[in-house]
Amino acid sequence: MLKGIGALMIILSTSLLGMLISSKYSIRLKEIRNLRFSLQMLESEIVYSATPIPYACYNVGLKSDPLWKKFFMTISKNLMERKFYSMDEAWEQAIMYALEDSSLKDIDIELLRSFGKILGKSDIEDQKKYFKLIYTQLEQHEKMAEDEKKSNEKMYRSMGFLLGATILIILI
Repeated sequence: MLKGIGALMIILSTSLLGMLISSKYSIRLKEIRNLRFSLQMLESEIVYSATPIPYACYNVGLKSDPLWKKFFMTISKNLMERKFYSMDEAWEQAIMYALEDSSLKDIDIELLRSFGKILGKSDIEDQKKYFKLIYTQLEQHEKMAEDEKKSNEKMYRSMGFLLGATILIILI
């Protein structure tokens, strides 16, 4: 009886570990999609409503999911309180603060970082081009994330269960 409960606990814990590791792939995909949605709102605020960037980031933050809310609210707060005088400094600080626990990869963060360096430094027409460019790049990152999810998610779930089964075989 006690051995059975122990065996069940081992299988459950390793299976849950596999599920936890595999969930990072789904979370990354969701974060990229939510970023694209938030940037579309930011484009609308800046390009079509002519809202100043600190207020545009605030408005986007109100409508975004928790990760991107933290990101855009940090930018807005930094610019409104004049903690940083340039947009790219405020953007960089928000990346370091808000995205430290995200599932985004370094290439995703680097894309976001490069976008922040050009945001607000040109006229409306150029801003439209920059937004269009980042949407295209985010679509590529989204496809890569989907491919990684398809290939790795099932593998990690299976590995979790198989690890538990292996441990049981060794112990028995």
